[in-house]
Amino acid sequence: MKYTIKDIAKITGYSVATISRALSGKEGVSEEKRKEILKIIDQLGYIPNQSARRLRSKETKNILVMIPDIENYFFNKLIKGIEKEARKKGYNIILGDFSDSQEIEEEYYKMMKGQIADGILIVGSLSGPQKIVEISKQFPLVIISDYFSDELVTVCIDNFKASYDATMFLYKCGYRKIAKITGKIGSILSQDRLRGYKMALENLGLGSDEKYIKYGDFKYESGYKLTKELLKMSSAPDAIFCSNDEMAIGACDAAKDLGFSIPDELGVMGFDDIELSSMVTPKISTVHQPRYEMGRLAAQLLIKILSGEKISKGKYILDTSIIPRESTRNANITK
Repeated sequence: MKYTIKDIAKITGYSVATISRALSGKEGVSEEKRKEILKIIDQLGYIPNQSARRLRSKETKNILVMIPDIENYFFNKLIKGIEKEARKKGYNIILGDFSDSQEIEEEYYKMMKGQIADGILIVGSLSGPQKIVEISKQFPLVIISDYFSDELVTVCIDNFKASYDATMFLYKCGYRKIAKITGKIGSILSQDRLRGYKMALENLGLGSDEKYIKYGDFKYESGYKLTKELLKMSSAPDAIFCSNDEMAIGACDAAKDLGFSIPDELGVMGFDDIELSSMVTPKISTVHQPRYEMGRLAAQLLIKILSGEKISKGKYILDTSIIPRESTRNANITK
């Protein structure tokens, strides 16, 4: 027997409106009631007419998640957090990898005009703040990780503080000539991490030396290449703070190839706490970013916007923490 939503309402004793809200994940139905309805629907084999619902509401129940590089390990847990929350609320995600190409990124914004999704989660962008603010006036969106404007809803960490704390940690480990390999310096995220590093050194009375600052691109190869440049200097650093774990792994490999002992002759610090950072040798000391929680919160906020709720604009900041591992000395050791 093919059931209709009216049949489901009669069987459960709830109104058609309540059944509809339970199916769509909208507010107004308790979690207990929603589970009860979904269980009965599953038992009966009822399949909602998604096409008819979308025609009536103009909803796709899709969320477009835009990332700059699908090969970057940073995104896996973040996407998992997004998908878990989205599915819980009746949404699917469309993954848009624009491969560090502004042209491809623009194509996705054009596709949004064809109603491929109800809203966008942007995890990094090659567009400037003004462009992103303009897009936010056309489509509901939430920014994750990077920062563009207080006019936008942004889920992120305090990159300045996290970088400041990591530099202070290296100092407590006994390192004094601390170098920095940045990410793509065009992003505010990378600029904040560089500022945090510089401020820590200034406050420690060490001062930041431009010769110890190298500009990377978040990829293993740049960490490897730039570390070799740093370690071949006449006054080589005794620690390198990389703006992500992938570059830190490259830094460790370069140091080992040059015969440096880690962590005694060189300390290496990463950022992100990707899974790989605890699997390599040596295991990478790093800054933990709550990537899963960031994705989950961003999805929650976007779905609230899509349901008509009023959401405060600005930053929603999550905490970070230092994860000491094998690539740095014991933090109790000082010189």
